[in-house]
Amino acid sequence: MAVTKIHRASKTALIIGVIISIAVMALFYLGGQVPAQEKIAADMSQPKFTDIVLYWSYVLLVITIAALIIFAIMAFLKQLKESPKKALSGLLVLVGLAAMFLITFMMGDGSLLNIPGYDGPDNQPKTLKITDMWLFSSYIMLILTFLAILLLPLFKRKR
Repeated sequence: MAVTKIHRASKTALIIGVIISIAVMALFYLGGQVPAQEKIAADMSQPKFTDIVLYWSYVLLVITIAALIIFAIMAFLKQLKESPKKALSGLLVLVGLAAMFLITFMMGDGSLLNIPGYDGPDNQPKTLKITDMWLFSSYIMLILTFLAILLLPLFKRKR
């Protein structure tokens, strides 16, 4: 019974996420361009709903990171009750995530950007390095996900 509820909840969450993503991308691609007098750079394409795409990407990223951390902590606490030695090996996931963020932050470039028409407060070295950290981390997690999808079935034991 519980498995059915979990399956139904995850399926519903997936469907809602996909529907919202399709709607956001449809707005972006089919929503038209910003009027000429409001464009930042007159000779560049500027879709109306770019902000919505960016905000939806941020929401998905935060949900993914939060889920990863919550499930890692829950698995650690459950394993700590059953087998403390195995629990410490599970803690490596959190340590690996922290190490990945640290390494990708150090890889980030803090050089100020030349952005036509933008004089806001976010064009600072620290903010740029954090942005690079999230981008590089996303790339790494995406690559790891694809590798897991491709390689894990090869190592699956047959009973």
